[in-house]
Amino acid sequence: MTFEERLARLEAIAAELEGDDLELAKALALFEEGIENLRAASEELAKADVRVQKLVERVDGTFRTVDARE
Repeated sequence: MTFEERLARLEAIAAELEGDDLELAKALALFEEGIENLRAASEELAKADVRVQKLVERVDGTFRTVDARE
């Protein structure tokens, strides 16, 4: 599942949980699924953040990658 698909699923879960006619067992299952999707999306976002931090623009406008610890 892509990051965007996870976000869309999280929105769908939130909308479903906001509904009035939801059994407790279904609500708990949706909540668990939401937490799993949130964690996976957060991990993917953190990895993307590291990649962005590794890019450094050179004087000529091109980019190079560097060690994130620099």
